[in-house]
Amino acid sequence: MPTFEEEKQKNLKAYQELREEIRSKYQGMYVAIAQGKLVKVAPSFEEADEAVKNHRHRLVFMGEDEPTLGPLRLRARGVRKLIG
Repeated sequence: MPTFEEEKQKNLKAYQELREEIRSKYQGMYVAIAQGKLVKVAPSFEEADEAVKNHRHRLVFMGEDEPTLGPLRLRARGVRKLIG
């Protein structure tokens, strides 16, 4: 099983390879990347995140934005919390 860091690097590499396509096709949509692949494009964060929630590392972001690698984001009873 790949480590968290290996998964992260694979996802970042996939983003870099898909960056221009994502920015041109998916503005206003949420994009989910996991296991080095574009997994889901959806109109809401929740829908995109649901598609990749079982992966240790994933990227979920607006198509026109860069993915952020900030604090860990958790959801508890519909409220987003930041740790870090």
